[in-house]
Amino acid sequence: MKASVVIIVLGSWGLMLFLPWWTIIFPCFIAGLIGPDRGYKAFVAGLVASGGLWLALALFADFQNSGVLTGQMASVMDLPVWAVYAATLFVGAVTGAFACLAGYLVLGRGR
Repeated sequence: MKASVVIIVLGSWGLMLFLPWWTIIFPCFIAGLIGPDRGYKAFVAGLVASGGLWLALALFADFQNSGVLTGQMASVMDLPVWAVYAATLFVGAVTGAFACLAGYLVLGRGR
């Protein structure tokens, strides 16, 4: 599972530098193909790696602009700032988790 997390984090980060956000599904899918031996391990690997990466990137971007953008987004949506981070974490984690699980299941190992 550790190898899957490393593949997902490095691959997703490299792709997101140049391509749209949804390209995180490709390293997650590949990690699900080659990595875990159980479906729940694939799901958790995608969940932890993608969610952690997205949260780290959001916090880094927020640090660079002193929290101005996140504060404005939170005020427009009438939410606390932590809810914006939670939404970011949720979208990244769920996308990566299901992509990694799909990679695991495509080989028919889930029977």
